Amino acid sequence: MKTKLLVTTALEKTWGIDEEIIFLGEWCKPFSKYNQWYKRKFKVPIYHWRDREKLKRDHEYLNEINEVFLDKLVIFLNRFHGVDRKKSYWRLIVGPWLLNYIPVLWDRWESLSSIRDEPVKLETIKSTSNPSRQVAKDFNEAIAFYDSHEWNHQIYLSIINFRDDLNIRQKKIEIDLSIQNLNPLYKLTFFRRCFNLSLKILDFSFNLLPIKNRKIVLFQSYFSKITFLKLAIRLKILPGINAILDQQINYPNSIDRLSIEKIETYFLGDSNKEMFEKFLANNLIKDMPISYLEGYQKLLNIQSKIFNAENIFTANAHFASELFKVWSAEQKLKGSKLIISSHGGAIYPLYTVFDHQEKIADYRIVWGKEWMKKQIRMPANKISAKIKNYNQQGDLSLIDYDGLNYSYRCASIPMGPLVLDGYEQKKELIQKLSERTRSIFKVRPSPLGKWETAERYKHTFGDNIISREPTLVSTILNSRLVICAYPQTTFSEAMFSGVPTMILYVEEFWEVQPIYDELIETLKESKIIHTSVSSAVKHIESVIENPMEWWNETQTILARKEFNDFCLTIKENPTNSWGELFRAISSRGIIKR
Repeated sequence: MKTKLLVTTALEKTWGIDEEIIFLGEWCKPFSKYNQWYKRKFKVPIYHWRDREKLKRDHEYLNEINEVFLDKLVIFLNRFHGVDRKKSYWRLIVGPWLLNYIPVLWDRWESLSSIRDEPVKLETIKSTSNPSRQVAKDFNEAIAFYDSHEWNHQIYLSIINFRDDLNIRQKKIEIDLSIQNLNPLYKLTFFRRCFNLSLKILDFSFNLLPIKNRKIVLFQSYFSKITFLKLAIRLKILPGINAILDQQINYPNSIDRLSIEKIETYFLGDSNKEMFEKFLANNLIKDMPISYLEGYQKLLNIQSKIFNAENIFTANAHFASELFKVWSAEQKLKGSKLIISSHGGAIYPLYTVFDHQEKIADYRIVWGKEWMKKQIRMPANKISAKIKNYNQQGDLSLIDYDGLNYSYRCASIPMGPLVLDGYEQKKELIQKLSERTRSIFKVRPSPLGKWETAERYKHTFGDNIISREPTLVSTILNSRLVICAYPQTTFSEAMFSGVPTMILYVEEFWEVQPIYDELIETLKESKIIHTSVSSAVKHIESVIENPMEWWNETQTILARKEFNDFCLTIKENPTNSWGELFRAISSRGIIKR
């Protein structure tokens, strides 16, 4: 029987010499290495979450076992740390990592399931040194690991070794599997880093004051610098007082994880899901970040020296800030309330994080219409830019979408290789535009993605296709027409700005909450939303000389108003609205709905 080489990642040393290849996914074929792989004979299996019915089934399954394994972790962590904390406490601390880790393993497991019926013998390459997988320090580093080729190469081999239904021979060569050049998902912009530095300088002085109890703490709130300072004055809080929560943590080294008891699973059958759960149980503690095991006591000691807070507000720290999570969990034991705000959004996705934020928060702030209990509607905390002088001679600007190489969550967005469907759609759009319209077309690539979309656009259309605007806001405000590639935060920012805006996206990969169904139909009828290239091209060519004329048509204005009613909360003075909310929380500890 013929033998083919199974390649699971983009590590070139695993590509062999001239063998016929099965690339496990498009992530194995970086655009920057095109010359290395395009001459090889290869095939790529269909990515399993291209089937959106499967995504739906998997989401239900993963949500269920997320709860099962969180229950197991509560018992394990209490025993390991010698404490007695409830599930709500550990959900706040370890929950964000777990709800990513379980789908990560399932995604890799199912990717390998897609090649188990290949009618050929398979061989893959492993490292002769066979090192243990690196243990992440914290949540942020763990997410970066999950997008590294080195970590994924090792996890794929672990799954191959575990599964009896994958008869894949392994050939050894020397491969360096140390993980370098990490690119954290939750990273701060240069502006926000500078702002935080200024707060830390203030913090050095403010924390000398004997203030041990605070009515409200705002941390990683996503307010603009000006809004934050205005709120600090109104609420009579010191603007730098909370930066102590942002301190760098020097974690201890990881101990030998093999000496720690495994988390056993209730399932001992031989079905695919039961085998997966056994694999998950065998690997959960091996891959758990140091911050939850060896480093937890250090975090606990540090937070014990921090002030108390009756109310805690954040937009992002509940995911990536380990000190904040431990401190918040301890504060909630003392009766504090946790208010979590959206840090983005427009038309909210159907699946994201298993409703984690609603489960840990006392109140959850959303920018538009509520769809769950605990949600409170408020103005967007970071959208404020509006046009003063519309530039009818500006660019036709595409604000593009990109993502990580590998799926890191079970979510209704284009994960992993599905990003390329959106890129191909936009490439076709540009190709079908008239030469005159194409001459003013500019792309603003996503700064966070890994699919090298900027290089792909430049390769096809030349370097001038890329926008030279320094920021997203300047891109929007200096455009005559904005095209968004996805229905989330940038869509809200563009719609709020007053600049004529439309969206072209691969709709099947952006499942949304049902409350938006009628809105989406309205936006399609008014030609704001497009799901086909031909429709988008026809609309662009018909309005490009004067987009504002279409933007101010009665049907378009009504559609824009409906978008604002559903997705944004427009207030003449949003800072006042936030001030009233925080005063109500501070004085009564409750929010009137």
